[in-house]
Amino acid sequence: MELQSDEGSRLADAIEARAAADMYAAAPAALEIRTEVVGGATVLLAPRVPVSYFNRAIGLGVDEPASESSLDEIIAKFASARVADYWLHLNPIARPRALPDWLAARAFAPPPRRTWAKFLRGTQRYDTRPSAFRIRRAEARDAPAVAQTACSAFGLPALLAPWFAALVGRPGWNFIVAETDTGVAATGAVFIAGTTAWVGVGATLADQRNRGAQSALLAARIAVAAEAGCTVVATETGESISGEKNPSLENIRRAGFEQVCSRLNLAPQR
Repeated sequence: MELQSDEGSRLADAIEARAAADMYAAAPAALEIRTEVVGGATVLLAPRVPVSYFNRAIGLGVDEPASESSLDEIIAKFASARVADYWLHLNPIARPRALPDWLAARAFAPPPRRTWAKFLRGTQRYDTRPSAFRIRRAEARDAPAVAQTACSAFGLPALLAPWFAALVGRPGWNFIVAETDTGVAATGAVFIAGTTAWVGVGATLADQRNRGAQSALLAARIAVAAEAGCTVVATETGESISGEKNPSLENIRRAGFEQVCSRLNLAPQR
């Protein structure tokens, strides 16, 4: 498959949506986190986490043409869950062509983080520079440290720690940690589903950044995907705003990922 193609853009959304759905399925019931599928789109709902990243719809108009009724149903899902801040992702290949007009008519517009870069690569080895960290697969005993690192690095409330901890050792999920003599400094996940893999949850403690942890973790996760028999790896990150420095984007490109599209984020205007 040619990665930079309509099929590549479609596959990148599908891999992300599958990983997100499994991640949400692992959430403790008390968090009220869930997913629904509406008109082929995967709707992520986290009403107790008022952050757009955790409340969004992936794949609208990608696997099947969207309709105004399915669009209104998705909007109603967020309203019913009392989620005010959310994104509807608009892939460049989304159908029908009238979809952007339908969204504009419903007062959706890009937020400051207008676009996400979507990436794919094969599972060929990525040789990065030597790391000052010890890189290894996380074990069950590492779950609290992985969760604490993710929450601290992303500025998330501690109530989400049990969710991240539940992913360590969950079927399909592999976490890699970068550690120092004092403990876990960074972590990252790779979710395996058949011959595809998704890498995400790349979190580094603030005082350990700019030391190569995420490059080393990317290399390790690509190797895990290769060992599992995967043929393609997907990831994504926000694109720069006003020329800002974007280490995540730089790390992904350095690791040999090919950008398949820029996906527009659209948020309801209040």
